[in-house]
Amino acid sequence: MPKSATLLVIRHAEKSGDPDDAGLTPAGQARSHAYVAYFQTLRLGSQAIDAPTRFVAAADAPDSRRSRLTLEPLAAALGLEVDASVSDEHTGRLVKQLRGDARYDECTTLVCWTHKHLPALVEGLGAPESLLHGTWPEDIFGWLVQLEYDDGGALSRATRHDQQLMFGDCRASAG
Repeated sequence: MPKSATLLVIRHAEKSGDPDDAGLTPAGQARSHAYVAYFQTLRLGSQAIDAPTRFVAAADAPDSRRSRLTLEPLAAALGLEVDASVSDEHTGRLVKQLRGDARYDECTTLVCWTHKHLPALVEGLGAPESLLHGTWPEDIFGWLVQLEYDDGGALSRATRHDQQLMFGDCRASAG
């Protein structure tokens, strides 16, 4: 696991539901641009979270570029690149990458993934199944999962937060 690190995990921003539309809706574009300020000044409870220095998104696919598009405005504002080299269907490969690569030590990494594969990703990174109750609802775009790792790489905290960033974001519970 990453050492002395924070992993923040989100779902890609809003989609249209049209199978031929691989991009973000206007609401999704608004969310992706709102993330620029949100993640640079993030506070979760009383804890200030360092701005991300690493960005990981699901690789573009014929039916979706949404994960990468969600992170691009923030990454551009910070002068950083988005690693979109792993397909959302290869969640295990991403878990292995995040768990074993020292690039993720001592930093904050923001991961944007597809909702169908998010529970497996979060659980693979050590979070209990109860955090998401095995599902990320189709209509929820405003959750943020925070995973904190100690200096030995053990998961020390796993929490889910409601972003309440955009109009319509509301507190919701899985399961």
